[in-house]
Amino acid sequence: MIDLHCHSTASDGDHSPAELVRLAAGRGVRVLGLTDHDTMAGVAEARAEGERAGVRVITGVEISVRVGRGSMHMLGYFPGDPPDGLMEHFAAAAARRRARAAAMVARLAELGAPLALDDVLARARGNVGRPHIADALVDAGHCSSRRQAFDQYLSDRGPAYVGYDAPTPRAALALILGAGGAPVLAHPASLGLPHGQLVSEVQRLASRGLAGIEVHRPEHDAPRRRLHARIAKAFRLVASGGSDYHRPGEGIAPGDTGDPPLAPGTADLLLERAG
Repeated sequence: MIDLHCHSTASDGDHSPAELVRLAAGRGVRVLGLTDHDTMAGVAEARAEGERAGVRVITGVEISVRVGRGSMHMLGYFPGDPPDGLMEHFAAAAARRRARAAAMVARLAELGAPLALDDVLARARGNVGRPHIADALVDAGHCSSRRQAFDQYLSDRGPAYVGYDAPTPRAALALILGAGGAPVLAHPASLGLPHGQLVSEVQRLASRGLAGIEVHRPEHDAPRRRLHARIAKAFRLVASGGSDYHRPGEGIAPGDTGDPPLAPGTADLLLERAG
């Protein structure tokens, strides 16, 4: 079994990299992509545990991208260790995330839901994100659940939402390719584009070096999976995918990539296109 999209405590997941690998191994996953948001800080720990557990851990990352509507994330997969060429980007992204968290905490105070910024930052063992703020809201008694925190305050249209200066799609592609990686468009449906516009967007990205798009995901029904598979085939892209697992209670687990599952050789197909 193969899963090329999972998160750990290095970003917004609930399991340490080693715990994630052990969980995946227990479910029969033999190839695992660790794709934390704007960081590769968990890769070394995950790979070390992978050697013990019999799991091949693929060095990966999920880069937040700035677009006009919807949301875009670009996955990058790399042979070997995390490349030095991305460290400057990761440091800048971490600083942007901290500044964004501070701005959102300030807005929450204005909205009558005060939090201590130090508490929010302490919850993030890696890069800070909205889930850490949501958990702080729950523990402070301002919300009853993480879902309510997002619905009431933190969603993209919520009153406490603050954006940040992420790279453009072209810049994200150049960043991954320049560091010797293979870029993959994550969860294409999150762009919120009609079919024709999605096809045009993928065509533009493919012309600039995109290696694959996510086809196999647990939330994809058969029609959507066929749609994305046709787009991948049209532009000679690898049909990739993964569970996008973060934590228990989401109704998914490592290795859940839909039916049919992700093909075993997908990681090698992507790494052949790296750089």
